[in-house]
Parts: sequence; structure tokens; C-alpha cells
Amino acid sequence: MLFPGALYIGAATAALLAGPGLGRCVALATDRHPDPRLVKSVSLAVALLIAWRADGLLHGVALGTVAAVGIAAGWIDVYQRRLPDVLILPAYPLAGALLIATGDPDMLLRAVACAAIAMALYGIGCATGQIGFGDVKLAGLLGLVTGWAAWEAAALALAAAILFGGGQAVAVMAMGRKDFPYGPAMLTGAAAAIATEPWIFW
Repeated sequence: MLFPGALYIGAATAALLAGPGLGRCVALATDRHPDPRLVKSVSLAVALLIAWRADGLLHGVALGTVAAVGIAAGWIDVYQRRLPDVLILPAYPLAGALLIATGDPDMLLRAVACAAIAMALYGIGCATGQIGFGDVKLAGLLGLVTGWAAWEAAALALAAAILFGGGQAVAVMAMGRKDFPYGPAMLTGAAAAIATEPWIFW
């Protein structure tokens, strides 16, 4: 557990304060306005999850950065079927710098390897036309921060994304549609992996 009780309150406060900014980011990118209550609720839930499961302060900051990017990018993906580079790419050097600051070469190697594996697997899907290149870039970022904690967390995030994405695909096809945003399934899968990995691989 990363934070004592007082800092859980701090994480929750930061999430609630960030909510309006994330909503405005989505509005600027899409000309659509997500429900601010929903944005705040998601931000709060993710902040508390990070406070609970992050592997140290630096990992918590990295997860928080990726979470903020992911919340905005996920909404944009829902509205416009794209994951903006302007959100995803800057998170790489920041998360990488935080990872390097740990001074743990084994952790660094594991995180980078998980990011590379995730990008390679999603790259195959992109090459076959199943997913977009934005999903490949998001996969690397999620692989970096889930692999930071454990190989199992990164593997579980990939499996959960496939599970959530598959369920989403079935629902979309049942409605007679073909396209759907895969980014939210990836983000939900990563959150589920962070929450459950210590229990599943006990």
C-alpha cells in the first residue's frame, strides 16, 4: 500500500480537482462534453486504486500521469475513434524518467520488456487491420506502468483487455455495428489487472 489514510484523501482531492480539466480536454478535442459527474467519478475511482496498489511513490506518480492521459484519451476514443498522440506520446518520457529514477535495473528491464511485448502483440493486430496504431502506442504505455510492478500484472492487463474488448465486440455486433473504440477496454483491463494481480498470483 502506497499511501496512509491522509494521503488517500489527498489523492481523492487531486482527482476531483483534475476532473473538470480532463472534461475540458475532451471537449476541446471533440466538441462534445462528457458528463462532469461521470468524469469525476472515474477519476476518483482510479485515484483511490492507484493509492491502494502503486508500488511506491514514483510508480504512483507514473500511474497517475497515465491515468489522467487515459481518461481523456478514452473519452476521445469513444467519441471519435482515435487516441491522440498529443496525449499519449508525452506520457512516455515522463513515465520513463520516473522509472529510471527508481534506480532499479531489474524493474527498468521488466517494464521496458513488457512495453515492447505489448506493442509487438498489438502491432500484429494493427497490421491485420483489427485495431488502430493509436492502440499500439497506448499498449506500450500501459505495458510500461503495469510491468513496472510485475510481469504478472502486465500479462493480466493484456488478458483483461482482450476479455473486455471481446465482450464489447459481441455487444456491438449484436447491435448491427462493426466499429468500436478499443482504448477503453485496454484502460479498463489495465485497471483491473492493477487491482487484482496480487490476489490472482498470490
